[in-house]
Amino acid sequence: MKERTDPKTLEGYLSNNYRELQALIRQADAKANILIAVISAILSIFFNFLMSQSNQLSLWQIITVITLLFISGALALSVLYPQTAKPTKKFSLTYFKDAQNVDVDQWTKKILNSNQEEIITKDMIHNIKSVAIILDKKFTKLRIAYILFGLAIILKTIFDALLWFA
Repeated sequence: MKERTDPKTLEGYLSNNYRELQALIRQADAKANILIAVISAILSIFFNFLMSQSNQLSLWQIITVITLLFISGALALSVLYPQTAKPTKKFSLTYFKDAQNVDVDQWTKKILNSNQEEIITKDMIHNIKSVAIILDKKFTKLRIAYILFGLAIILKTIFDALLWFA
């Protein structure tokens, strides 16, 4: 005979999972904010350097580094852009776009005339999946932004080293 999970245990597990995913989204946003600030500072310093007489970098080197920094910054900005889950045929009361269009009487009858625990559990799992998809996109963009940022810094260092030792 299959043993049922205590509803309180299941609710706690799903709620905790959802909160952890939300915390990871806030962490990705904070990292993107930091990266944008650092890129802004570097570009400011770099533009001042470009205007000075001591600039000996060739045009292609300058364009390469600036392009990598701009693309990295654009990706970091896209991480901060508010994202919502794609519309699906599945209805969720905790998803704001679905909740604003709910027929309250119909939804109340549905919940009262069915297995409430199952409906709530499916709803929570659906939301966890949606948040996980958004989180995956954010961290993928952030990872690429960090790689491009690092590449820009490494190339700038190599270009400067070549000038010093040439």
